[in-house]
Amino acid sequence: MTDPRSLLFVPSNRPDRFEKASRCGADAVILDLEDSVGVSQKAASRDNLQAAADLAVAAGQSVYVRVNPVGTEWHTEDLAAAARIGARGVIVPKCEDADVVDEVDRGLAGGIELVLILETAAGVLAAGRLSHPLDRVRRVSFGAYDFALDMGVVPERAHALMTSARIQVAMAAVAAGVQPLDTAFADVRDPEAMRRQTEEAHGMGFTGKFAIHPGQVPIINEVLSPSAVEIDTAQRIVAAFAEAERDGIAAITVDDKLVDYPIAQRAQATLARAAQFGLVAR
Repeated sequence: MTDPRSLLFVPSNRPDRFEKASRCGADAVILDLEDSVGVSQKAASRDNLQAAADLAVAAGQSVYVRVNPVGTEWHTEDLAAAARIGARGVIVPKCEDADVVDEVDRGLAGGIELVLILETAAGVLAAGRLSHPLDRVRRVSFGAYDFALDMGVVPERAHALMTSARIQVAMAAVAAGVQPLDTAFADVRDPEAMRRQTEEAHGMGFTGKFAIHPGQVPIINEVLSPSAVEIDTAQRIVAAFAEAERDGIAAITVDDKLVDYPIAQRAQATLARAAQFGLVAR
């Protein structure tokens, strides 16, 4: 399956939002049973998951479920509900300890991915250990707002701290061979700031990002996809380098810039990612 660029949170207690979520172009929807659902509705919200999942699957979207944390009264039934609807994966919030990840794994049906959100100081510092423990851990994300709460800071006024934590999570994910997912952006009325944060994430190595509003999805998909210019450049680099390599040459110039093996491999990766999203023929 393709690594998703955009993953849209949808409160599972808001069926009125399910159809719009399925039509917004997100690569994946996250049916949320945790933070966006009040205590009084957590159990009943599970009954809405199938209808939301059916709409998403019909639209070609992957379906994830964010469950309540281990140790809460809702966690076990949340896992069972995710399995019943055939979810691609479960989003595990507030991960800090590999033992907790193991416990989720034991309670989950086979074939379902785990996506870990690291959103405390302890979780970020354990990013390397948490990214490795199980084959079913496929993606790791940074959760900015709970992390800021844990650190006692306002995220908009702690840019250096938030950047450092994001980079640490991205590097841990890449080192473990799993997809790094960036945090959501809270201000749905500021698309330019949303774009800047997404461009920052792209520059840090994130290949996917959470969204909390359908209007954020097109920005994420655009920024985290190769542009037409990038695709054209990559195609010319790959073609020129292949020709040079046949002659035993491994360092050339394209557009007056050096191309050697790392640059050629990056161009190949660009084309592979473009093909994942139908931007070039496979």
